[in-house]
Formats: sequence, structure tokens, C-alpha cells
Amino acid sequence: MAQPHAWGLRSAAFIIALFVFGLNTATQLHDAFAVLYVLVVLLIATSCGLRTILATGAACIGLSCLSFLVKHHGESFDDAYLRLAVSIIAIGVATMLSARDRRTRDALAEQVRMLAFTHDTVIVRDLDDTIIYWNEGAVRLYGWHADEAIGEKGSALLQSTHLPPAAAEQLRLVGQWTGEITRTRRDGQQIVLDVRWSVRLDSNGRECGIIEFGADLTEQKEAAAERERSEQRYSAIFQAVAFAIFEVDCSVVDILFREKRRLPEASWRDCLERFRDKPYIRDANDAAAALLEVEDPRKLTGAPLRSLFADESVFIAVLAHLSNSNVAYETETTFVGPNRRSRDVVLRVTRPVGDLESRRVLVMALDITEHNQAQMKLRAAQGELAHADRVTTLGQLAVSIAHEVNQPLSAITTFARSGRRWLDRSQPKVGEALLCFDEIVSNSTRAAEVITRVRALTRKETVFCTAMDLGELVEEVRVLLRGEILRRHVEVRIEKAVDTPMVSGDRIQLQQVIMNVMMNAIQAMSIVVDRPRVLEIRIGRGQAGPDTAVLSFCDTGPGFGDIADGQLFEPFVTTKAQGMGMGLPICREIAHAHGGTINALNRSPYGAVVIVTLPQRRV
Repeated sequence: MAQPHAWGLRSAAFIIALFVFGLNTATQLHDAFAVLYVLVVLLIATSCGLRTILATGAACIGLSCLSFLVKHHGESFDDAYLRLAVSIIAIGVATMLSARDRRTRDALAEQVRMLAFTHDTVIVRDLDDTIIYWNEGAVRLYGWHADEAIGEKGSALLQSTHLPPAAAEQLRLVGQWTGEITRTRRDGQQIVLDVRWSVRLDSNGRECGIIEFGADLTEQKEAAAERERSEQRYSAIFQAVAFAIFEVDCSVVDILFREKRRLPEASWRDCLERFRDKPYIRDANDAAAALLEVEDPRKLTGAPLRSLFADESVFIAVLAHLSNSNVAYETETTFVGPNRRSRDVVLRVTRPVGDLESRRVLVMALDITEHNQAQMKLRAAQGELAHADRVTTLGQLAVSIAHEVNQPLSAITTFARSGRRWLDRSQPKVGEALLCFDEIVSNSTRAAEVITRVRALTRKETVFCTAMDLGELVEEVRVLLRGEILRRHVEVRIEKAVDTPMVSGDRIQLQQVIMNVMMNAIQAMSIVVDRPRVLEIRIGRGQAGPDTAVLSFCDTGPGFGDIADGQLFEPFVTTKAQGMGMGLPICREIAHAHGGTINALNRSPYGAVVIVTLPQRRV
């Protein structure tokens, strides 16, 4: 919207144009007033745009021609035509000069607006360091408004640091200088700026001041300092942690995995084979060097990541996971060092946030070699302990086992004598003798089975998994314990569901679990006199899922007393006066080794229940 004084100038120009037209048309002064149209053009030029200026010039030329026609129509060519030409040229020249001036002023105004609204500071000072221009960027950065800053000395207002001699010399010789300076804001905060100074020249080419363009570097400097501190912290943590860390560039293979859908399977496999050595170690910490028995971690820099893996399939799985997910990947594998010695490690591979191209993948490895060796020794010790427990249990069953063996031996002796008598007759009864011999074979087989089961329980054999029926296992153990069951007057009831699944495991170890639990129940009920001594064994499918089998042992004994459920499977915790407290802990270890569980609870109003859950046999 035009300002009021602009409308006044336009009105004055319009009135002057009418006056000059009337004066030039009505008087006989040889068209001398036509030159006064220049005033109209100049007035319009000060308040209007380029198009209006050109239109005003054309209109003034038109009015001059119209006045000439009114006064000199039909006259012969004389000096009046020359005066008209001079007037038209004068109006045209004034119009073109005004138009050029308008273009210049518009360009300067646009530059001033740009300087005023730029985020950078623009400060103009004269040779005495007095501020003569102060843009909006300077207002926002320093805190002083333009009317407060203009007229002040720049060095005093901003408390600038002194220029180094080299900078002053460059400014004098070249006319420009770029560098960093420190200044103080209105609130007293010191800031660092990246400034560019340029010598300002007047219309005669003489120096008249300095034009300064500045950008605040304070936040950038603080960010750079914080980044450096962060990198120092990262480096300190990187080197101080007790586990191995490798920083790996996986960008090439990551791109390859992203192209997997587009490439045919054969082509993709060929590319993978060709580029599998491209992921390389960019950095490694001291723990990584110690893990691989390398003197200096820098010797690992540049080595292919694949060279660390004893199993290449794990290496491929790591790369595939990186290309498909940002979630950390964990697995257990084996690393091989330059000396070809292997180390068992728990591997964790993660891609830092923002590392979209997988250029700084972190591969962390925790050495568990000693842990695995200790686990192997522990398993061996547990095997020895389980064997000792089996032998101890059989020692407790010596009377029962002797009874089980003596029964068929006695029968063999009896049938052998009977067979001999049948044969010693004057007319031998061969058929009767053969029946006696059949009984001898049957009883010897029965005795051999008892001895075989005892020998199997006492042997220290390698764990061997086979498919088995839990009902058969329970029946085999019941036969071994038959003497103990009869001696302590215990009734054993076995219920097996039709849909009970087969299980897989070590037959001897699972027999040991069943024998331990049954012996505990039988011995616990030996003190019961006021109720029947009953051991119910139920075999069926687990309620937790169709792929589990469950053995439950329910007795009518005194239960576990005040011992908490969680303590029953702790070593050396027992309810028997002469017990060692190792039976149930061994049962727990065996159950866990087979992927199952074992729990023990008190029943109400009396008795105890032990529940063993085992996974279904995997085909």
C-alpha cells in the first residue's frame, strides 16, 4: 500500500501535467513548455514503480504531440518540429534515466532486506570504528537494537579481541580477512564468531570503513567439543572394558544382502562368495588382542571379519541379521586367532543408532573358554556323583536284590532236582523233565535280567539318548524295588494314560530319577502306622502342552515337613536322619539336562507329591 506522501507526489505530478498541457496548448510560445513534462517524470519516479515511470514518460510524450497537433496542424515544416523533437528526446532521456535509477534502487532495497533478515550478522563501521549499520541478525545475536548500536564504537560495545598482526596486514593488502574472533553479548556471554571483513570503498574508490559478515560458532564449537569428549569417553570405555570389541565395516555385504530379493539365488550366492571377505576390522581394543593372543590390537586392523570365525555359517548368519534388523544379535561360537588357537565366545553384534550403512558395526565377544571347560568338569563331577548315588542306592537295596536273584536260583535248583528225578525213574518221564528244563531257562533268564539291570545302573557310560516308554521304565524300577516294597508293606499303584507320549533320553539316568523318588517315598512311609502305605504313580500327557509327558509320584507318608519347596533340591538338604541330601539335587540336574523339570510339594492332609515333566520325543 502506497504511503501518503507518495500519493501527494503523484497528485502533484498529475496537476503539473495538466498545467503544462494547457499552457503548451493555449499559448503561442513556440512549444517551449513541453520540456516541463520532465518534472512530471521525475516526480513519478520518486514514488512509483518501473512500469508506471515508463507509462508516465509515454503519456507525457503523447501529450506533447497532442499539443503540437492542436497548435500546428496543417502548417509547413519549420523549427516547431525541431522543438517538438527536442522535447520528446528530453522526456525520453528523463524517463530512461529514471527507470534505470528505479532499477538500481529496487536492487539496493532488496539487498538491504536480505541483509536485514539474514541469520548472519552484518555490521558496517567507518574508519573510526563507529557502527553505521546493524542488521536484524546482529540484534538477535548480540542483544542490542539497531538504534542502540549505531553510533557506538564497535570494539567498545562488543569487547572484541584484538586482531592478530597478520590479519591486519592481510586486510590492508588484500582488502579482505576471514577468521575467528571472540566477542561479548549484551548479557555478558562470550561467543566465538566466524567473520569475514571486507574494506568498504566510497564513490571515489577510497577506503571509508569495514563491512563485516559474521556467523555464530559458539554452538558449533560446543558441539565439536562435546563430540570430542564423547569420542574420548567412547575410546576410554572401548579400551577399558574387559571383553573384546571389534569395530567392523560391513557396508559392502550389507548392500549385497539388501539386493538379495532382486538377484537370483545362484547369482546372489556367487556374489556372497566373492564379497564375504569385504567386512573388515576397523579397530579393536586391548581385550580383543588378548583374546586372540596378539601383541598389538593394531595388528588386527584391516583383517577380514570372517577370519575370526571357526564356523562360517555363524558369520553368514551375523551378516544376514544385520541386513534385516537393527536389533542386537547374540549367539555362541568359536573364534580362531592368528595362531590358530580357538576360543569359545558369547558373541553380541549390534549396529549403532544412525549407522544405516553398517560402517561401524560393533562385534563384542565375551571369552567363555574357561567357563565351558569348568562346565565340562562340573558335568563330569555330576556324572561321578550320580554314579556314586546309584551305587549307594543299590547298596541300600542289596537285600532286595539278593532276594530277587535268590528266588529264581532257588527255583532253578528245585526244577533241576525234579528233572533229575523224572529222568532217574525206571521209565524216564522225558516230557516232565523237559517242562522242568523250561522252568530252569525261564528262571535263569529272570535272574540274568535282574543282574543286567543292576550292572546297567552301576556302569559309568556315556550319555546315550534313545526313545523310551515311561511305563516300561517305571515297571523295570518296580521290579528292582519289589523286595523293598514287600519288606516295607507298601502298595504301589501304576496308572498310565493311553495317549502318553514317548520321551527321549538316557535310559539309565531316567531310571535313576524314578528309583530315587520311589525309594524316598517307600522309606518315608515306613514310619506310617495309622493309614495304608500307598504310592500312586500316574503317567500321562502334560497339562502345560501336548508335547510333554508327566510322571507324578503321590505317597501317604509324612511329607517334607517345614522345608520350603525351593530348598528341597538344594544339596545336603534332607528329611531322613541318615540321608545325605544328594538324591533330589541329582534328580533335578538329570531332569534339566533332558529339557524337563522336577517339583516337589506337600499334600493335604498328609503325604507328598513329586512331579517330573519331560519333553516329548523329537522325530
